[in-house]
Amino acid sequence: MTGYPDASIPEAQSAPAPHRCRTYGVVARDGGWCVTLDSCATRPFPDREAALRIARQLQRQADRLNQAEPRS
Repeated sequence: MTGYPDASIPEAQSAPAPHRCRTYGVVARDGGWCVTLDSCATRPFPDREAALRIARQLQRQADRLNQAEPRS
């Protein structure tokens, strides 16, 4: 095994899976505000504005990835 896809295998010829849409949120937790994705959360930020700023930045990056054309 070389670690490269084998073109003779049908699964290797299929199109790449599309990116799953991600939605980041902000929730209050003990000690501050956390950025969440699915059921995961960051360490608490001291104030809500800091958590919102990070969540918005992560959401913009995720949206950009979803819009990107797959490279050939």
